[in-house]
Amino acid sequence: MDTVIQIIIILLFTLVFIQDLKLRAIHISLPILILIFGLISYFRNGYSVINLLYSLAFLIITFGGLYLYLSAKNKRFTNPFKRNMGLGDVLFFVAVIPFFSLHNYILFFITGMLFSIVGFLIIKLVVKTDLVPLAGLLALYLIILKIASYSAGFDVFFTNLLN
Repeated sequence: MDTVIQIIIILLFTLVFIQDLKLRAIHISLPILILIFGLISYFRNGYSVINLLYSLAFLIITFGGLYLYLSAKNKRFTNPFKRNMGLGDVLFFVAVIPFFSLHNYILFFITGMLFSIVGFLIIKLVVKTDLVPLAGLLALYLIILKIASYSAGFDVFFTNLLN
């Protein structure tokens, strides 16, 4: 059953990547399905709800900081989801919370942004665009992490990598 869930999750990540790359948007059902299958896998492995809440709090604080920064920069209240980030990107960040421990989620957030910058620079060489397919690039990053984790036999999602 766990293998089937992991295959479905990788297929969903692949759909996010393809859709975001082509349309610069993702359908709302994709992050919802990713969250559902992520929660199923998360609770089947016996992890606690408190870890999910801590990761969600980290995300809220981070986006709150982004809101305050953009508002200060523009000298007026600024909604970062109108020009700087799409709602699909935010939903994707929420949807992948069950895939990580808190520390590894923070690490994923940082390294995923770096991966997305490099990925966008490569995409920009081929296609002239200013829109970053953030959710798609993060989905690709997660596919790579899942395959690497499986191949190495080492859990990069819940093993504390910061020690």
